[in-house]
Amino acid sequence: MKASRLIASLTACLSLSLIACGGGEADLDVPEGEAPVSVEQGLGYPPHCPNGDLIYWLENVQACTAKCGNTRQNGQPATQYAACQSNITGTRTLINVRYCIPGCELL
Repeated sequence: MKASRLIASLTACLSLSLIACGGGEADLDVPEGEAPVSVEQGLGYPPHCPNGDLIYWLENVQACTAKCGNTRQNGQPATQYAACQSNITGTRTLINVRYCIPGCELL
């Protein structure tokens, strides 16, 4: 008896939380005929490129912090990307959102 009440209560709570949080399918604001494009796939794995064609770069470099990325050292947090130099837009891949540039001094 208590188990069935517990299950009914949990089901009701989950249903209400889904409704309150906008559960269901998300509407994408994409004009008709255009599909969303994302080339930032394969988190952590660089694309397969011909020898010497792979490049890495950093974006969103931030100010020096005491605990940078996954380390407890001073550094500048940044986002690391990789791509094939011959096709950067088609092979751009997100490598690390918590990349750390070590060796900065705190102000």
